[in-house]
Amino acid sequence: MLALGGLVACEGPEGPEGPKGDTGDTGVAGPTGPAGEDGQDGNANVKIINLLGVDITWIEGEYLGRPANIYSLANNAVNDDIINSGTVLGYCYLYEEWYHLPLTWEDVDGSVRQYIVHTYSPNTITLYAFQTGGTLDPTGAVEEYRFMLITDNTVTGNKGTSAEAEILLKLTEAGVDVNNYHEVMEYFGINN
Repeated sequence: MLALGGLVACEGPEGPEGPKGDTGDTGVAGPTGPAGEDGQDGNANVKIINLLGVDITWIEGEYLGRPANIYSLANNAVNDDIINSGTVLGYCYLYEEWYHLPLTWEDVDGSVRQYIVHTYSPNTITLYAFQTGGTLDPTGAVEEYRFMLITDNTVTGNKGTSAEAEILLKLTEAGVDVNNYHEVMEYFGINN
């Protein structure tokens, strides 16, 4: 018995780890969990471009034959999708309020009118500022410009109707006042 106990009690040093064994079979998939809550509708069709008024260097030029200050903002977000199937809404922050572009400002007696207008073309948004009698420099008054690039490839409007007109019609039919910056932002679910 002692000999048998001595055989069991005598162990040598531990050897190296052996090779890794084959991977076992994949187990059965567990049950599908409950469906999550629907998320808020996204705004993948809307991009915002911000431009601070102090970042603008106006250049004298013309708008429809009138003397005007001009600023061109290069941005590749104004792509073929926007040109062919969308629109660019412009707003400016003036006297602690957002105003829709084109902006027309008139003095009390109507003798002086001021305008800020925007246009867009591939890769460019252009601002024009002019007033009765010449150019306008809104640098001190306008703190910021925002441009909403809206595209809707699902628009299948009437023949001869632009995608821009169709998008504006959709907004109007939804009860959104395009002139109201906050209503448009809320409609698209964008935080200010």
